[in-house]
Amino acid sequence: AIMRYMGDYTMTRGQTDIDCLIYLLKNMHKHRTLIDEILCQIIKQLTDNKSIKIDSVQRGWKLLAIVLNYFIPSEHLQPYFIKYLHDNRSKNEKLVQLCLNHYEQTLKYGGRKNTPSKAEIGLLAANGQNGGKNQTFLLPGGFSLTLLATPSMVMDDCLNLLCERLNISNTLENDEYSIFIVITSGHSSRLLNPAEYLFDIISECARANIIDFHLIIKRMLWFNIPFVFNNNNQSEMFINFMYHQLIPELLEGTMIILNNNHLSDKLMQEISLMAALQYRASNKIGLPSMREVKHLLPATVLKLKSVRPQEWTAAIHDRLGAFVESMSTIEAKIKFLNLIKTWPLFGTTFFTVQSVDDPSIRSPCLIGIYKNGILFLDLDTRETLFTIPYDNVVSIRRHQATIDIKYGSLNQPHILQCQLDRAQDLVALSGRYLSLIGRSLTSALERKSDTQQIHRSLTSTYDDPISTLL
Repeated sequence: AIMRYMGDYTMTRGQTDIDCLIYLLKNMHKHRTLIDEILCQIIKQLTDNKSIKIDSVQRGWKLLAIVLNYFIPSEHLQPYFIKYLHDNRSKNEKLVQLCLNHYEQTLKYGGRKNTPSKAEIGLLAANGQNGGKNQTFLLPGGFSLTLLATPSMVMDDCLNLLCERLNISNTLENDEYSIFIVITSGHSSRLLNPAEYLFDIISECARANIIDFHLIIKRMLWFNIPFVFNNNNQSEMFINFMYHQLIPELLEGTMIILNNNHLSDKLMQEISLMAALQYRASNKIGLPSMREVKHLLPATVLKLKSVRPQEWTAAIHDRLGAFVESMSTIEAKIKFLNLIKTWPLFGTTFFTVQSVDDPSIRSPCLIGIYKNGILFLDLDTRETLFTIPYDNVVSIRRHQATIDIKYGSLNQPHILQCQLDRAQDLVALSGRYLSLIGRSLTSALERKSDTQQIHRSLTSTYDDPISTLL
């Protein structure tokens, strides 16, 4: 199969390049002892190649690059294999470097899971070096970013490139974003693991005849929040991204706190201003009608009888006339972001809880996961019933639709048992916050001290908090 792929041996009738490749990959997957043998056979064919086919060596290096996306040599063979690549770099620099890149990726992420499609092999042959294709990622609000994706790229690579395009320079902040795959026809979505290979995801969709899928980037954590949103520090695309992700959360009303079921004057003024800013951000002319105003207000305040629709409309008109109307659309969005991030529940992800086994916590209620800990909130007013800071959490364990939260001392922890539908999502999100906090603390202390002892104690404390939560 190796010699046939390289063109040094005649194909059987009807046989193609991809048939040879799939034959090799399937055998390497089924018989792991063959991995070193096949890699050595490819190297043998590349060494002092006397083939009459002028592209034999090129095809051999491409074959090796493809195989290294799936398998790497054993520890025993690795030093000799890597030395061979480095020794031959001058002969075919770009393809050898591609092999080295694929080797590093497979060593780090475990290798591709799905065999390449015919289209992918065609891309590698046509583009010569990286087999890249343009892949579009959607942002909230319908904006899109296009990356040149290669067969060795994992979602973590995509995320880092997308953050770079959005002018997000803090590497810790990169971890606050995630990529989802959304399938329109099935009304389903899935959070993609950072170690998943992009081309594996695409090939899975192709095999299942799914063509209406979209890859969407979304901010999941709100830990490294910009102190001030402005056009100097963030790109216009980033401002649009944050604005359009937060608008649905505002309109849902989950961030609105009603103390004693009452809307304070200060909060009413802020909600009116944010409604006016939304209207200006949509670039509409004139003043909104009472019917339009309803689409600018959070659902929770629309249910209140203490403020009539006419009052909301008048308040929003006042804000527009005072200064909002003279703003540009991007200025209105920046003002909106700088206002909403001051709210106490900003950056909180909410989960509806059917029951809590502590009688002092009224249920059903909401659990809010945010950067400082776990909140138990009143279902209607969002008033805080109970708080567990992250440094007080011992463990969070899931049993189907039930979670057990242990908190307090390690020797005699308190336990809260909660029933909720999205238990797995809650555990995963809180685990990500703990992981990010651990890395943030480690990074801060490393800047202050070079002592390895401090670094080791911190990394051991926060080494893998997600494993303790699951």
